[in-house]
Amino acid sequence: MSQGTLSAIYVHPIKSCRRIELSEIEVSATGLTGDREWQVVTEAGDPVTQRQHKILALVEPQLVEGGLRISAPGHGSIEVERPQTNTTTVRGLLGDEVACGEAGAQAATFFSELLATPARLSVITPATNREVGLFKDRVVSFVDAAPVVVTNTASLADLLNRSSEEFGMERFRPNLVIDTDRPWAEDTWHEFSIGETDLVGTLPWPRCVIPQIDQDTAQRHKEPALVLRAHRWCEQAPGYPAGLRAALEGNALFGMGASIDPVGAILRIGDPLMVQSTMEPTLAPPGRHD
Repeated sequence: MSQGTLSAIYVHPIKSCRRIELSEIEVSATGLTGDREWQVVTEAGDPVTQRQHKILALVEPQLVEGGLRISAPGHGSIEVERPQTNTTTVRGLLGDEVACGEAGAQAATFFSELLATPARLSVITPATNREVGLFKDRVVSFVDAAPVVVTNTASLADLLNRSSEEFGMERFRPNLVIDTDRPWAEDTWHEFSIGETDLVGTLPWPRCVIPQIDQDTAQRHKEPALVLRAHRWCEQAPGYPAGLRAALEGNALFGMGASIDPVGAILRIGDPLMVQSTMEPTLAPPGRHD
């Protein structure tokens, strides 16, 4: 029996830039085709995100044949070709070194002018072999620590009922949004399927300041930080490796990081969610009167 329905699919071609909303998506070797395959970095190769530059929320990537079209208000648009070989080494958000391609001088100029600081654009190539966190047996893109992030509409509704401000699911920058009537059920999903895909939920998703940034205006708000701090704060995360435990403890949790298979499968809006096995949640659901 279905326990939910896939209601939204998001990919973010450039990490920390604007989302693309899709009605269907193909599973790739790194997660979802086109998701976080490009990353803005400093001259030294360190990742640049909305944590440092909120304006990245307004950078709109479009998938075009052979690369990307990139635009931002007041900065026009450019087209960049995707290289197929590794020509540089940058760092992922976890500090790992990633051999990848370089998008070229035009992209570097675009982002340097936008951010008012030297920057360049890197991209995953067929030769890139990045592994992270609990998913070291598989190649990933410039994601933080999991191939996909899954969220639940009922959990968002529960947060909104407790919040001082309105905000949408796009603030959390998930990949797959499941419509259910069970708040926080996703915290327990271990082995589950969505349509013809198989997922393994492994990591409850820690949250930084980015959900406070309106993804359509780049303006920063006080929520959902306050409601997450009050109702979804993780004090202890036993059972995780030290590095991931440090990422979970002292942070709010919302959503579930998961692997997804098989490569080539197609996800479509309306696909049913089926849960095959569950696990104990890292956080108990918020109480009725919390």
